[in-house]
Amino acid sequence: MKRIIGISFAILVFALLTGCDNGGDCNINNVSYYRTIFYNIDSDTGKEVKHQFPEVVNVSLVVNGNDSTVVNNMTDATDLALPMCYTQECDTVIIEFGNITDSMFVKHTNIPYFISMDCGTGMYHMITGVDHTNNLIDSVAVVYKQVNFDSHENIKLYIAQ
Repeated sequence: MKRIIGISFAILVFALLTGCDNGGDCNINNVSYYRTIFYNIDSDTGKEVKHQFPEVVNVSLVVNGNDSTVVNNMTDATDLALPMCYTQECDTVIIEFGNITDSMFVKHTNIPYFISMDCGTGMYHMITGVDHTNNLIDSVAVVYKQVNFDSHENIKLYIAQ
């Protein structure tokens, strides 16, 4: 009889302790990042090759009229992972390399998704287009429109030679 009571008590304690777990849903990062990789076109072969900035690169985002530096003095840069704004539908990215400055305008739609009652909603995005200035940037190609929590390459940014 004592053994049955002991086992019943252990099961009850286990059920109470595991029943209080919220499953960790609220630990999900609610910010989606899009990945931009830098490329050049090799003049000999005509094929694209990854570009590595040999010197310092600075990157800023302009959100609601405010400029925020997200990358400061990065060396040997080959790619960027930048957060997308969920309050507007066009992100302005300012890239500085030495005394050359370029801007990239990433247009997107915001797609809310439900996480849970406790955690509320998060935001995915769909890239609808990219415009840019042409001081440093030669061209841009969107290769994966969906922006969520995966680390897919979303944008190919070709650097002028």
